[in-house]
Amino acid sequence: MDHKLVKCVVAVTILSAVALVSGRPTSSDAIYFPPDDHEEHSMPVFEQSAASNTGSQTVVGKDGSVQQQTFGSSQSANIASDLSSGQLSATNTQQQSFQSGDKYQSQNAAQGQSAAFDKEKQALANANTNTNVVREGANVREQTSGGAGSSIKTAQGSQASQAQTNSESFKEPGKEGSRTTGSAQSQQIGMDGTGSTSNANTGSEKIVLADGTVITKSFGSSSSFQVSGNTKASSMAQTFSQSFGG
Repeated sequence: MDHKLVKCVVAVTILSAVALVSGRPTSSDAIYFPPDDHEEHSMPVFEQSAASNTGSQTVVGKDGSVQQQTFGSSQSANIASDLSSGQLSATNTQQQSFQSGDKYQSQNAAQGQSAAFDKEKQALANANTNTNVVREGANVREQTSGGAGSSIKTAQGSQASQAQTNSESFKEPGKEGSRTTGSAQSQQIGMDGTGSTSNANTGSEKIVLADGTVITKSFGSSSSFQVSGNTKASSMAQTFSQSFGG
């Protein structure tokens, strides 16, 4: 009887040891926590900067002439620290004038540019204006011009456009008149091979002579081109007119 009792005690001890070993956690039971600097958890930091300056100057000559000049400019930037996106802009202005006796001249100019980019697209834009005025005795001439352009590039393709206008008016002994011109262009190109372009130009002129004769001229032209796969199409048109009247 004593010998059988010893065997039972030993068996119970071995089973208890096996139960303790099987109850320990294994490496496959561990819970994984991703570190905080993983890409899906990080946010870019933006760095901003801005600057501007202005100035003016006036010069009075011994002959009584007066010359004035003013200018100004500004720049700004907002760029992600990882360079994944950003915006840039800049502007410039300038004014000049000169007065001496019955002669007066002035000039105003302004320009602006901007750019923006991210992982999906890039965009650029610009604009400018200019004005010139000259008066001397009975002669007067004024000229203005302006232009603007933009472009966008994405994974699907790119597109760009540009426009320009010019105008002039004058008055002098024996005649007076005005002239205007304008032009515009656009282009679109797809990564799939499609594309289109277009151009347009317009102009007009009017002159009035001292005897009352009126001369007018006008013109216009346009063209376009498109391509898609094996299909191509183009068109063109022109107009012109002129008249004399009393």
